[in-house]
Amino acid sequence: MSIDDKASWWAAASEHWDWLLAIIAHHMDVNSPAYDPPGRAEGKLTGRTILEEVLHLRETKQGKVLCRYLNAAWGLASEAYAWSVPAWGVLCDLCSEEWALYDCQGCGACAECQP
Repeated sequence: MSIDDKASWWAAASEHWDWLLAIIAHHMDVNSPAYDPPGRAEGKLTGRTILEEVLHLRETKQGKVLCRYLNAAWGLASEAYAWSVPAWGVLCDLCSEEWALYDCQGCGACAECQP
């Protein structure tokens, strides 16, 4: 699988969506409130649960924010769990190729490059 632009990033996410959602659900309490930005209790509540938020992010194609949830699951997973899941490599690819979601490609100075 090659991820080299937004379309290929979303194609990979869509093809493996059920597995990605299962990985997130395995590592997070998906019924707890979602914050903006994700994972920061000092942020504002989105009014959705983590599960609802992840589904909303997919539906509205907010990949940069969705990547934060994927990265959180990656960081919380044990090695034994990680490599037992068929789509684990896809999750890793989506996280490491987050750059493909940016139009700018990383100048570091524009609004798109800022978190």
